[in-house]
Amino acid sequence: MNWLEKVRETCSLFPIFQLTLSEPATFGTAVTFLSVESKEIYNLHKILLDAVSPPPELIDRYIELDHFIPHLGQTKWGMNEAEIIEMKLAAREALSPFPSFDVSFVRVFDIKKNAPFEDIKLAKLF
Repeated sequence: MNWLEKVRETCSLFPIFQLTLSEPATFGTAVTFLSVESKEIYNLHKILLDAVSPPPELIDRYIELDHFIPHLGQTKWGMNEAEIIEMKLAAREALSPFPSFDVSFVRVFDIKKNAPFEDIKLAKLF
């Protein structure tokens, strides 16, 4: 857990930013998500990876850096392809026009429990 303090420090220096939800998309036929638009999310992603310094094999395994696709949410596992497509179309209709909001924290998840572990606040620079 040595990396966690580095994440806290990095977040404490990164300003709150705005993010806009965008078109629903899928990862294959198993996951539906909402795309997001924000140049700052790419910057935050990069500096968090720099702070944590994962080995290259983990960067490749977890699809980081150049392969990173920022997104919000995903489906529950076990949905079939038709349900995934239906969810994507329903999300497009229900959420358009897509809202924007301030990103004020980074949520760290406990992968083993698939549950939030800690919310780390970003800097308030105003």
